[in-house]
Formats: sequence, C-alpha cells, structure tokens
Amino acid sequence: MSRNPNNVPAKSKSPLPFVIIGVVLVGVIAAVVLLSRQSAGDNSGNVSQSVNSQAPTQRPQSIQPGASNPYTRGPSTARVTVEEFSDFQCPACGVLEPGLRRVIKDYQDRVQFVFRNFPLQMHKYAFLAARAAEAAGQQGKFWEMHDIIYDNQKEWSESMEPRVQFDSYATRLGLDVQRFKADMERQDLADRIKSDLLRGNSLGVKGTPTVYLNGRELVPGKLVTEEDLRHEIEAALGQAK
Repeated sequence: MSRNPNNVPAKSKSPLPFVIIGVVLVGVIAAVVLLSRQSAGDNSGNVSQSVNSQAPTQRPQSIQPGASNPYTRGPSTARVTVEEFSDFQCPACGVLEPGLRRVIKDYQDRVQFVFRNFPLQMHKYAFLAARAAEAAGQQGKFWEMHDIIYDNQKEWSESMEPRVQFDSYATRLGLDVQRFKADMERQDLADRIKSDLLRGNSLGVKGTPTVYLNGRELVPGKLVTEEDLRHEIEAALGQAK
C-alpha cells in the first residue's frame, strides 16, 4: 500500500480522475509501441541493405519475366543460376560488388549469373545509371560500363550532373559517345529497366542487393556476402551432380 510521504493519511478522493489518467496513459503507451514496431519494420532493411519502400503494396499474382535477354555471365545451360537485383547507387551493392566479381570469376564456367536492374526511388541517380549501362550495352559494353559505374559510385553519386561522368566513362570505353547519349534517352531501354523492376516486385524484392539462387532468395532480410554466395553455390552444385 502506498503512503503519503509525511505519514499523514490523505483525504479520501474520488478515484475517477485517476482512472481517466490511467486510461489515457495506457492508450499513449500502446500507440508509442505500435509506432515503434512499424518504424522498425519499415527500416529493418536499412541496417543490412539499402532498402526501401520500393515494393508495391500489392504483389502481382504471377512472377514477371523481367527484361528479355538480360545481361548474363556464364553458360545458359548451367544447372545453377544466380540472379542479382541491384541498384548502381546502392552503397551495399557497392560493398558486395568486389566479392561478387571474384565469385563470378571462379564459377562462371559452371554457374550462370543474371543481372537485374532494381533502381530504388530513394537513390536520385540510380535509374539514370541503369540507363547508362543499358546504353553501353547497345555497343557491346554493358559489363564494362557496369564495372566502371560501380568502381566510381562515390564520384557520380555526389555529382550535380552525373551525365558528365557517364559520358566520360563512355569515352574511356571507346564508345560512340553521341550514340551513347542518344541511347540513354531511348524509351525501349527504360522499359527494360522497368521490366526488371516489375520482376523484382513480383518476387517480393524490397531492397538491394537481393540475390536468388535457382529461384530461392539467399539470406532474406540480411546483406548477402561473398561467403554466403560461395557456400550456397557449392551446395547447389553438389546437388546438381
């Protein structure tokens, strides 16, 4: 039983005000807890992935095919396929990239690696960077532009006009720069990127990088590592024998 600090019995008062205050406090606490959980859910990917609210509120009923003839490395007949959904401006994708290149180098004779564009709305220049890679692909230099864009992510991401950097990369690769610039504006190439986005959304991709191996997402909710890739690829190759 609680007592008055001065040991003097308190006068009897109506409990109604205290009941009202208690109800209000309970409501406030419940609201704070709910908002905290929602916030944690919304931002859970920010710790390990460069994620976001890219996915639609309703997923398509069927899995979308993505861009036709996607850019790949490795044999089309491989029994193991690694499909990466990536954003050129995503810092986490930049962190994964060196390890991913090592994995591709070691396994590209036995595994097919598929690249999917998944530019996030939170990254101002991600879609433009994807267009630059697609434009370079029209001159047979998609992967070369892909690598340069990632290698110089900080440079163009912080630029006021990243097109200048992309044009310089095109020059470095020996591309026809005027054609490159024109191709960057092509609607059909923008539609390829959007097709990859639709595929990712239909699979439930919510952040980048997200990697699938034979249709199964690797380490959902976490940032996939080079070690994860090697372990999962070895396991899949063993099962494919």
